[in-house]
Amino acid sequence: MGDYEYHLVEEVRAGRLTRRDFIRRASVMGLSVSSIGVLLSACQGGGSGGEGSGAPTGGGKPKRGGTLRIARVVPGSDPDPVTINDSGGVQTVQLAGEYLVHPGADNVLEPRLATKWEPSSTPDEWTFTIRQGVKWHDGSMMTVDDVVATFDRLVDPKTESAALSAFEGVLSKGGVEKVGKDQVRFNLDRPYADFPYLVSNYTFNAVILPANHEVGTFTEGGVGTGPFILKEYKTQQGASYVRNPDYWNPKLPYLDAIELVYFDDTPPIVLAMQAGEIDYNAEQPFAGAQALFEDPDINVYVNQSSAYRAIHMRVDEGPFADKRVRQALALSLDREALVEGLFQGRAEVGNDHAFAPIFPTAPPEGAVTQHVQDHAMAKQLLSDAELSDGIDVELTTQQFLEIPQLVTFMSEQARPAGIRIKPNILPPEEYYGGDPSPWLTVPFGITDWAARGVASQTIAPAYLCDGVWNSAHWCNKEYDRLIAALDAELDEQKRGKLAVQAARIQNEEVPSAIPYWINEMRAASKAVRGLEAVPRPEEAVFWLDRP
Repeated sequence: MGDYEYHLVEEVRAGRLTRRDFIRRASVMGLSVSSIGVLLSACQGGGSGGEGSGAPTGGGKPKRGGTLRIARVVPGSDPDPVTINDSGGVQTVQLAGEYLVHPGADNVLEPRLATKWEPSSTPDEWTFTIRQGVKWHDGSMMTVDDVVATFDRLVDPKTESAALSAFEGVLSKGGVEKVGKDQVRFNLDRPYADFPYLVSNYTFNAVILPANHEVGTFTEGGVGTGPFILKEYKTQQGASYVRNPDYWNPKLPYLDAIELVYFDDTPPIVLAMQAGEIDYNAEQPFAGAQALFEDPDINVYVNQSSAYRAIHMRVDEGPFADKRVRQALALSLDREALVEGLFQGRAEVGNDHAFAPIFPTAPPEGAVTQHVQDHAMAKQLLSDAELSDGIDVELTTQQFLEIPQLVTFMSEQARPAGIRIKPNILPPEEYYGGDPSPWLTVPFGITDWAARGVASQTIAPAYLCDGVWNSAHWCNKEYDRLIAALDAELDEQKRGKLAVQAARIQNEEVPSAIPYWINEMRAASKAVRGLEAVPRPEEAVFWLDRP
């Protein structure tokens, strides 16, 4: 047992680390399933918490054959792994492409195109062993050179990669090197103890591609190593896939084919599922889909998530430059009412910091003062800021899922505090389009953030001083220092203390109000089996049980 493994075991024995978090942390460090089992035996049952949920549902022996019909919102542009940034494009790519590692139940990392990985003692170097004998969909062999080229491409500003926000300050071009025929070494710009999450599908763009891949050619087909081969792509309509006969795991996939069908919005997807025309929706929002939760022919799978809405307030101009005004907005919100009114309870109350309850580094209950609705205190804060008559502010956001309804609820809740909100709701392409984009420049806005594997994946682009998506224009040097220390730290107790300190700063400064964390939901007909309620389900293990 090495020093770090011994440290984890002692944390469990002392009751400071649950067995679930132990398994997750050990997987990040690259320990094998067998090694984790041995270490758990050494723990002698210490700690609390389960081993994780996520057993395949449906029961019975998997059946082979059949075509799965999947619904997705139309991509904003023809998808390519390097540039994808919307859910429709992500699904189109991920059915054919693969990542080095995969987050399974409880965000435990599992091998995919990498068979193992390990950090240096710092950890600013990570060595990944690459699976051998993997074929591209055109029949040629994947090599370590392809892996090196993939990440060089992703961190090269010239490619306009959507992954630049994920790797900014962590990995630079030239930082990945070949180590023999089956290993690559990531030489990081700074220590990062959760680095494997950045090369999983939590970074949508980190799909491994051929060294000679030309950005923009993915939809021509034949690119990828995944269980399904893209055969046809039709702009605005959908895509079709067939089983990969040369997949590196010969037991998978069970399905013969997949049809991906694009829709303009959620309501037509709901109708198509109820009519039996669609089998599965991998991202089923609650807004507009309530009927599915009552349909006896539909299963809706729900799991905790780190997805959230950020109500950002620019700290460098306008009324929100005064911290007391931002605090007043935060104290005008009834978070429990928002969770119930928007999701009928299918969300977790937020507290204006970026450490979601699902993260191992989430502050324990009571460590950070919970913001609750207090109109009297909000009024006092505005008065102290010499705004005793209140303020009139325009809130700019997008027409997306429950966000317009959130704006309505916020307006009602904030009015008694003296904060009068005027909505400005734009189409998503307008909110995120242009140069500069409205979402990065407006004084007051709401932005949707997809789930991430660890807190730093959200924090780095959104809340650090040099964050590329820092819509609040907030900069706190001490906060940056704490996050850098957290990323570099391996000791679990020290990591927890650093997270609490950072969360308290963000909670007190309120660059963004974070009212709730949204549970991820997936809807499937009862004919779909093998679906796990995990953060990133893989269609390779699905099968169909229907006449």
